[in-house]
Amino acid sequence: MIMRAFKLYDLDNDGFITKQELLDIVEAIYRMVGETVNLPEEENTPEKRVNRIFSVMDKNRDDKLTFEEFLEGSKEDPTIIQALTLCDASR
Repeated sequence: MIMRAFKLYDLDNDGFITKQELLDIVEAIYRMVGETVNLPEEENTPEKRVNRIFSVMDKNRDDKLTFEEFLEGSKEDPTIIQALTLCDASR
């Protein structure tokens, strides 16, 4: 499931998830469900959500996530994957 989620967000299939790739996905999620979900203040915009995800997962701070960073980050904060897979479930 984690690999599938990673590949889903790696839009150009280069082996990394960039902030822009994740922002594109999160913006789409917020457009679909944003008004039906009460989001906390620190995550009430796509940009805030992406910044939070990268603050947890991007260990070397290069603004791109490897699969290893994505995997480790999802272990540290499983809610990240749950939120991201919300989009996958709605497709």
